[in-house]
Amino acid sequence: MADVLVVGGGPAGISAAIGAADAGASVIIAERYGFLGGIPAICNMEPSSWCRQKDTVMPGGVQALLEQKMLACGAAEKPLFEPSASYNYDTETLKFVIDELLEEHHITPIYHCLVTEPYMEDDSMKGVFTESKSGRQAILAKRVIDCTGDADIAAQCGAPFEKCSLGGDEKENMMYGTLIFGASNVNVPKVRENLKEHPEMLDRIRHEFISDGFSKARENHYPIPPHGFQNQIIFNRMTQGEVTAINRVRVPVDGNDVLSLTEAEILSRKEALDTLELLRRYEPEFEEACLRHFAAAVGIRETRRIVGDYQLTMEDITGERQFDDSVGVYPVCMDGPKICRAALTGAHFQIPYRIMLPQGIENLLVAGRSVSATKDATHTTRGVDFCMITGQAAGIASALSIQKKVPVRDISIDLLQKNLQQQGVQVF
Repeated sequence: MADVLVVGGGPAGISAAIGAADAGASVIIAERYGFLGGIPAICNMEPSSWCRQKDTVMPGGVQALLEQKMLACGAAEKPLFEPSASYNYDTETLKFVIDELLEEHHITPIYHCLVTEPYMEDDSMKGVFTESKSGRQAILAKRVIDCTGDADIAAQCGAPFEKCSLGGDEKENMMYGTLIFGASNVNVPKVRENLKEHPEMLDRIRHEFISDGFSKARENHYPIPPHGFQNQIIFNRMTQGEVTAINRVRVPVDGNDVLSLTEAEILSRKEALDTLELLRRYEPEFEEACLRHFAAAVGIRETRRIVGDYQLTMEDITGERQFDDSVGVYPVCMDGPKICRAALTGAHFQIPYRIMLPQGIENLLVAGRSVSATKDATHTTRGVDFCMITGQAAGIASALSIQKKVPVRDISIDLLQKNLQQQGVQVF
């Protein structure tokens, strides 16, 4: 048993656990994989703050703490895409660094643990049931934070949510999933030299490499693999002879449907290998390239969004809206099929606490990309750093509600904001 149980060990979950622990709560974090890190670690997503530029206003808190730790151990580097102020993470070292962070904050992790359903009394969360190699068990807690990314716990509790359909048009339906892969035996010096000679090949907003190989392939009537970008690929961190994260594959997938996930994994691996073959044929730097690895899973961009006490909108984001219950600032940036915008200025908005409160359920908070937001707003709310600030706020709020013996809805916003500031978060 713990004061606070965090379900899901991605960016939101890590931040929730640290936020709650630093606010004085005992914390358990349950994760279905054998490591924490979520999308960055599972899916080899190296630049977690891709949108950041020189003047970008960042939220701070656990996001800054993790970045400092990664820099200190030499596991973060500047990207190709100048003048970006983001860092590419070594996503394998990231797993170890997070282990250390948990130990430093006296947080209890439980890995290889699938949370299957909530344990409730009336409309209040009391814990969860789990399945693992240890069998069926229960974890009891005074507060539960759903950081699954899919609002799995909230949905099973009966909390209302919204979810787009799975379809061919990701502008109106769920955003596609991506399987990132890496390549070895790449002539990395030649890649860097080519990019210096042809800076037009770098899309500095989307952080994409405009591959000339696709044009050459078309000229030779070579088939372009259909499930992905048609003219470009994204790759970030390069080591000696290796490009460790190639991002091109785009497949329709419902992250709440096991059969859809299975189909997406199989299709994505074929698409990745077909892409690598095209690069070998038409990109001189890749002519000797071979597969290095597939990411552990297809990356999911969008599934459920809870209906909370407030729903964040695109107008709130672009209008730089301020809220009385702000739990942190976030830059005005978007990454979606309708619009992609890096944080080129200091424009920012405030994140309201109410988007983490699912309607009709007590003792439960939701953090990460499944917070209460409109479809358009998910272009921003799915960002790694956004997930981290909502997680940290949810963790602190849970700890404070236990200490003050009040529901999470009734905590003092002033006290929450003071605690966030004490943990290094820029609230206003």
